[in-house]
Amino acid sequence: MSDRERADAVLEHVAVLAFLYYPGIEVDDPSYSIAEDIDWCLMRLGDVSHAERERMRALLERAITDPTAAREELFTALAELDDLLPAKHHG
Repeated sequence: MSDRERADAVLEHVAVLAFLYYPGIEVDDPSYSIAEDIDWCLMRLGDVSHAERERMRALLERAITDPTAAREELFTALAELDDLLPAKHHG
């Protein structure tokens, strides 16, 4: 799978999960686990460092629970992770 395909697959997974998520889903469906949803997305990332995986875990949770607020940050992070865009260097 190419870097672009991998990023697209993660975005597609997040889009489906964000569409299905709503506040209180855990009450309505006690079997629901956002951690499992995030793991489902992370599987599409493939071999990335532990630090990047944890960074993406937090970002994926925000993207699922509040997609409008996290959309640009997720896209940028995936692009940087896959070298589709130059990474921003803070210093």
